[in-house]
Amino acid sequence: MFESRAEVSSNFVAVARFDLDNPDIYSRVMADYDLVRDTITTTGFDSLTGRMGDLVQPRTKGPGHGSRSRAFYARKTFVSHILGL
Repeated sequence: MFESRAEVSSNFVAVARFDLDNPDIYSRVMADYDLVRDTITTTGFDSLTGRMGDLVQPRTKGPGHGSRSRAFYARKTFVSHILGL
């Protein structure tokens, strides 16, 4: 549960199961995966950007500009689907 950026602790609210059983969502996640894989294969790891991906995006991870590590983030529409919003 988010209250503010000044929080010093978090409350555990719930756990929910999530499956990629919706064929449209599954194919969109797979397309994002294929895009990242093909980009790395054809133009290299440094070509990954946060503008890529429909539901899942590769973004830099870590402090400051120029970070070479990447993490995968669910876009807002995907999070909404996962949470049933």
